[in-house]
Amino acid sequence: MIKAFFEKNYKKIIIIPALLLIISLVFLISQYNSTGELFDRDVSLKGGISATVYTDKDFEILDLEENIKNRLNNDVSVRKLRDFSSSSLLGYIIDIGDVNVKENLKITLENILDLRLSEENYSVNEVGSSLGDSFYKDMVKAVFIAFILMGIVVFIAFRNFIPSLAVILSALLDISATLMVVNLLELKISTAGIAAFLLVIGYSVDTDILMTTKVLKRVEGGTTIERLISSAKTGLTMTMTTFVALSIGYVVASSLVLKQMFLIILIALIVDVISTYGMNAGILYWYKEGRRSKN
Repeated sequence: MIKAFFEKNYKKIIIIPALLLIISLVFLISQYNSTGELFDRDVSLKGGISATVYTDKDFEILDLEENIKNRLNNDVSVRKLRDFSSSSLLGYIIDIGDVNVKENLKITLENILDLRLSEENYSVNEVGSSLGDSFYKDMVKAVFIAFILMGIVVFIAFRNFIPSLAVILSALLDISATLMVVNLLELKISTAGIAAFLLVIGYSVDTDILMTTKVLKRVEGGTTIERLISSAKTGLTMTMTTFVALSIGYVVASSLVLKQMFLIILIALIVDVISTYGMNAGILYWYKEGRRSKN
């Protein structure tokens, strides 16, 4: 049933990931034109102070931001920290782009929250603006270099333009669509988040190369669609096991750094199913059938 459906509708199936790629690229271009950045950075990438307060007292985020802003005369971003499994309130994360308010921040929070802060319920991280900006530039540069090198390796491996282009487009879709979803969720990306995107590139190419190799270079028999299905069984098994493992990791992890990495990769895994088995598989089948009809 799946075999017959794909053989009949593979050109239509390609439209879905192609539209998603266009939408995500347009979204990111619009984001860059309006903000000057492709994503919202946290203090580890732009510099400033990130304070975490652990308390079960519930406050309105906007009121809390306004109070801190008025007292410190700085732009402030406040997020609630919740337990993933129970959604219970764990505390608040306060980001401020000025390291000079570090001394006054603790006193200000104690007054606003009516809470005695100590090492047990309060932590603060400081990153200089120049250092944070340097981290940002280096990490983004690493992602672009990794993507370019990936493209070169793919072209060398397959020595064929269309299948190689399919792999690169699939990887581009994974990165752009995942970044779009992250922006829609209003997540502030840290250095760990950038590292997660590097892992996304590797995993995306992994599943795409697996499929392309089975379709183009396998010496065993079988039709193109049979090879695609065989590759899909292996690839989807890999994706499912990785998804389950990361989901468990996201639930049990207490570190916000790990949670962000897990969440980005989980989003990318969902997108990768669309890109690999919609775009890459469709282009490969179209390419192989076109060559077969010519011969």
